[in-house]
Amino acid sequence: MPEFAIDPHKLEELLNYCIGFAKQMIESHGAFHPFGAVITSAGTLTAVGADIGEEYPHGAAVFQFLQGAMRGRFQKREIIAASIATDVNIPPQYEPVYPDGVRVLLECEGFSRFIYLPYRISNSGVEYGEFIPVDVPPSICVWRDDRPGR
Repeated sequence: MPEFAIDPHKLEELLNYCIGFAKQMIESHGAFHPFGAVITSAGTLTAVGADIGEEYPHGAAVFQFLQGAMRGRFQKREIIAASIATDVNIPPQYEPVYPDGVRVLLECEGFSRFIYLPYRISNSGVEYGEFIPVDVPPSICVWRDDRPGR
């Protein structure tokens, strides 16, 4: 069991927010652009979006923008945890029940994980699979440039 730098319930709050909003967007629009949420140093959840100046931005560019902005806020000690939700194709090695999925990057100091939620849109609505957690190297809650490969 990992040791958390913050109350694990705050990470759960981030995950619930991201999954809830992603489901709402999928059920209303069939897809969504990356978005996120943070836990501020005061302990409150704040939603985070991004406008990178393009009418039809590529999801990866929005993800990278959010990631960099959140990393800067973490390094200034403005936030203690972060999450970014992205609409993705789940890598087949994770054996998802459906190839489409919500991927939430969930981070605090000492903890970094992708949480995948497979989904399928059908005539009867949206069906969801089970969560697939995957540990990943940290990319937001890191001090200066101690990211892997830097």
